[in-house]
Amino acid sequence: MANGFDPKRFNFTEQTSAHNLKAASSGTMSTWAEYAKHIGGTPWQTGWDTDDMDLATKHGASPYGQHQLEIEARKRGLRIGPNATKKLNALRASQPEAFKAPIDYGALGGYGFDTSDIGAMWGTGPADDKGVAYGITSPEWTAGLDKVRDAWYWAQDQNLPNSSGVDTWMQHKESQQRTAIEAEYRTELLEQQRAAAEEQARIQEAAAAQAARVKGSSPTGVGSAASIKGSRLSITEGKGRKGTKQFSRPTEYLNTLGIGGGGATSRSSTVTL
Repeated sequence: MANGFDPKRFNFTEQTSAHNLKAASSGTMSTWAEYAKHIGGTPWQTGWDTDDMDLATKHGASPYGQHQLEIEARKRGLRIGPNATKKLNALRASQPEAFKAPIDYGALGGYGFDTSDIGAMWGTGPADDKGVAYGITSPEWTAGLDKVRDAWYWAQDQNLPNSSGVDTWMQHKESQQRTAIEAEYRTELLEQQRAAAEEQARIQEAAAAQAARVKGSSPTGVGSAASIKGSRLSITEGKGRKGTKQFSRPTEYLNTLGIGGGGATSRSSTVTL
């Protein structure tokens, strides 16, 4: 553990200057065992008491850290001072949120948050009821990472022991997710661009087809020279004023239409429109 208050390292016999061995024995004894022999019993200073709580606060213990200190005292088989119990209960009543830990930080034998706690929380990563892992960009994966982060932040806020390995693990996971999200975004962007290009091509093709249909339905002769297949009629653009056209018809063709005009023998007749 890199920092934080660790009950495992706490010296329950240290005491504050007002109640330590020097003060209790008036400086005449060097060990608590010697002092115990002198008084014929177990000194209260060697158990868990309010003086230990005061000293722990000076060492950085939070209210939750005081709770852990009591657990450590019981593990060591130390005397539990009734006044210390009352003081801890008062803390629980006045600061209930300080005791609502997101996980049991002592479940794995320690009192803080390290990579073993992450292993217990994370395992192989978030998965569904059938054990199928969620994708790294899924809400479930993010929620799983948030739980680990929240447990880590809570431990820091309570000044519990924290391992530097947790920071390394978090940075690695966050980097993995960031890379995956960026890759997914690029893929979606390319797909959107491809779809847009296909739509543009479709629009252009439709426009070209419409233009071809309009051109194909235009009246014959409008804007260009034309001829009627199977007849001797020809239409030529006039060279006079705009909108004037001349139709030249062979006399024989006019005669068949009854327009010949009294057996006219002229080679051709010109009609001007």
